[in-house]
Amino acid sequence: MGIIYFDGVCGLCNRFVRFVLRHDPEHVFRFAPLQGKKFRRYAEGKEGLNGSDSLVVVWEAGKGGPAVFVRGQAVLEVLQRLRGYWFLATLLRILPLPCLDWLYDLVATNRYRLCGKSASCRKPTGKEQRYFLD
Repeated sequence: MGIIYFDGVCGLCNRFVRFVLRHDPEHVFRFAPLQGKKFRRYAEGKEGLNGSDSLVVVWEAGKGGPAVFVRGQAVLEVLQRLRGYWFLATLLRILPLPCLDWLYDLVATNRYRLCGKSASCRKPTGKEQRYFLD
């Protein structure tokens, strides 16, 4: 199972969550806002995550512990596991990670201006509730 930690007040991030919910028929992803208790507990003491405002994907891995992906690499990890979007992830993997992160940062820097910002975190609908952890 993968957990997608997202900016709960960001219009673009909330659209991304709706996109994943639509294209994840096996429901391998769960969701929690970066502003929530679950992420604060998870990020506590982890370098680079505390105070994060970037997309964070955590895979509950086996013996090696969880695998953590942020920014561009997090987007790739999600796309790779969505039905019909693995090809896009494969194409994007051609880009060196610094280039991918640069693109991610360009969009992230302008996300509120482009897609808006809400006063509070997204509330899941009744059907979606079981996929949200916070």
